Amino acid sequence: MSEQKLPSDTFCILPWIHLSTRPDGSMRVCCTANASSVGATNDKVHGGRVGIVRTEDGKPANLNNSDLSSSWNNSYMRSVRQMMLKGEKPASCLKCYKEEAAGHRSKRQWETEYWMRDGIDVDELVKETYEDGSTDSKLRYIDIRMGTKCQLGCVMCSPHDSSGWVKDWNKLYPNITNESLKETMCWDNKGKEFGASYNWHKDNPTFWEQFYAQIPYMRQLYFAGGESTVIEEHYEILDKVIEMGYAHQIEVRYNSNGIEIPDRLLEQWSHFQKVRFHYSVDSIEGMNDYIRYPSEWEHNLKQFELLDTRTGNNVEITIACAVNALNIHYIPDFLKWKLQHGFKKTNMWPFGAGGINYHFVYWPGHLNVKVLPDEFLDKTEAKYNEFIEWWKENWELGIPSWHKGKVTKEEWLDAAYGIKRLKGMLSFARSEDWSRRMPEFREYINKLDDLRGTDFRATFPEMAYLLDEPTDENKR
Repeated sequence: MSEQKLPSDTFCILPWIHLSTRPDGSMRVCCTANASSVGATNDKVHGGRVGIVRTEDGKPANLNNSDLSSSWNNSYMRSVRQMMLKGEKPASCLKCYKEEAAGHRSKRQWETEYWMRDGIDVDELVKETYEDGSTDSKLRYIDIRMGTKCQLGCVMCSPHDSSGWVKDWNKLYPNITNESLKETMCWDNKGKEFGASYNWHKDNPTFWEQFYAQIPYMRQLYFAGGESTVIEEHYEILDKVIEMGYAHQIEVRYNSNGIEIPDRLLEQWSHFQKVRFHYSVDSIEGMNDYIRYPSEWEHNLKQFELLDTRTGNNVEITIACAVNALNIHYIPDFLKWKLQHGFKKTNMWPFGAGGINYHFVYWPGHLNVKVLPDEFLDKTEAKYNEFIEWWKENWELGIPSWHKGKVTKEEWLDAAYGIKRLKGMLSFARSEDWSRRMPEFREYINKLDDLRGTDFRATFPEMAYLLDEPTDENKR
């Protein structure tokens, strides 16, 4: 963390500067907060929808029935701030604390460090916080997700986040027999619970009035899906911020499937202080096509080239890999491909130590890396160790020419998102035993293959045997 002293060991800067939206209009402490309740049995100890900001009557605060300004200082947000200042761990934030305990660098850690480096004074934030947990601080950073419109139906996604999943869900869900899997895949609200709507951003003058009132204080706009590049309102926001004259002080961040990057967007980006485009790619060739169904690897290659060569100097490109049960074994193959590809700007030092940036898939639980049996993780660890030795010999592949001679091998070895991150992934995978969910994994993959005409066994040959019923169900 930074040398600046934090008020407690559990402190995170985000509840003081940030709100995150869900595609249905729900608001969250941050984008990973509501993953904190996901466990081996879809545990509801903390009320299920942990991390979702709630109204005074305990219902999820939704932009269809709650406004942005009042939610910022409602009882839920006040409680999160109070607990952090006392050194307590809010239930909404358990995901980060668990990752840290497993030796993994969490969102809490890197976001806090990032914003402190950017000039946010934590002492001032604390001074602006009243005894009841309310604060006079302004929104500097908002995660905005305007519905579920998306071209893909990624295996770890659902109709909650992607319109591309609806057709398959309607065919798949009625045929699910495993009760736990059925609960995980439930889509019973269909955007209607507590007034939620995937069209919350349309005809919502109160939100837009309050949102644009925050733009003078804003330092970062973060767009995610659905898929923001196919949502018209995303372009309207960028145009409005440019028109208001604040683009030069704002960083724009994306998590995007990268399928559509029109010239219109490249022109808009040129006005902003910085653009961080996190290109969501999870593996190479057919493995990525399987995970991010129905993407096409050849199109991915064209988009990699576009992003690497046609974006301005204010644009940083990172590969954002969602680490899950299907791809964790193949991360070394993906990394080696990236390092040998010769990118000019994609994931160059220090981002991912010149490799790839990663985040874990928590939900659905049957695709979490913790479901994998120990003997398979042993094989994965051996593969990682072999790759790490290769990477140590070829560490400069991810160091761009303008950093040559300025980065030592020791600095590279110490990078949080390099070798340390790889080792942290394995320790995280072994930190809890979720193998009881393997029956869910097998049913899900088999029935998804039947529906989509995909072939898991052929695509992931080293994993094919995991679809076979084990002789000892209790074996991890």
